[in-house]
Amino acid sequence: MNDRDFIQRIRPLIGNHFMHLGREWELIEILADEGTVVLSDPSRRSVIQTNLFGEPSRKGPETVLVPLYGSDQETLSEELIELLANRITPS
Repeated sequence: MNDRDFIQRIRPLIGNHFMHLGREWELIEILADEGTVVLSDPSRRSVIQTNLFGEPSRKGPETVLVPLYGSDQETLSEELIELLANRITPS
């Protein structure tokens, strides 16, 4: 799988909404180096976010990371496949 091509193909999904973990989320970023997509709570409800040491740091929207690739790095992760299947189309 060519990572660069794949990342470019999914980049237009930024800003789209998806159902994940029983809730609506907005895809806000693709972290190519880390192999994840970042989802954010579109309601912008603030939660306390922690720093690298686990200490409370600031308030911000809740975020979730979803891996792009499966364990062998040649397949998409189950979580990403499920996320893409649950895209919410605008009315």
